[in-house]
This record gives sequence, C-alpha cells and structure tokens, in this order.
Amino acid sequence: MLYKRQKWVEPYRFLERVKSGNIRGYVLQFAVHGISAILARPDLVEAFLSEIATWRGLEIVKSNMEEEIEAARAAAKVGLDFDDGLHYYYAKKLGVPIVSFDKDFDKTDLKRLEPGEVVGG
Repeated sequence: MLYKRQKWVEPYRFLERVKSGNIRGYVLQFAVHGISAILARPDLVEAFLSEIATWRGLEIVKSNMEEEIEAARAAAKVGLDFDDGLHYYYAKKLGVPIVSFDKDFDKTDLKRLEPGEVVGG
C-alpha cells in the first residue's frame, strides 16, 4: 500500500477492518520498524505509529533473540529468506494464516490468503 501498487485497494479494505476491530490482525514489530525505516522522516513515523496504536484489531508481536534464531532455522527449512521466515514462524506459532500477495509462502505448510479473500473481494 505504501507505493499504491496495482492491488492497493484490497489491502486498504483489509486494514480498515483491522483498524475498526472487525478483523483481528497481527503485525511483527520487525515489520513496523521496517515500515518506519521506509517512511524515514520522524514526523511521518510519528504519524504512522500514532495511527496504528489506535487500531482496535491489531496486535503487535514482539520477538526475542531465541525466537528469531528459531525463525531463521524455520526459514531455512522451508526455503524462505529471513524476513518471510520470521512471518512464517510467528503465523505458525499463533496458528493463523498469512495474509499476503507474496507467493513464496505457498511453498510452506501454512495457508496464505490474499487480502481480498479475507474481506470478500
């Protein structure tokens, strides 16, 4: 969504549902930091963090070093890079599907849904 790519409407609708609390969503603190790094400017980062802090359905998942080591091992086993492997590890740990357009997750044992499949369309 950051770059308003071709399929930005589906993720927008999905995130609006998470924001309102109609859908429960999880995001890794690792991903939040990544988005903050892309935004770069402190004023934009402050606005972003302040906004998602109010989202009713969002839980920010924090990791520790031991879990990141396990995630790296899991990533190697299923053929993912570390970033995707971290998401894979926590989705598996939480027992939730991955919501993503990234087809790399299709080679894993987890279910991958696209945002439109969750919000209907």
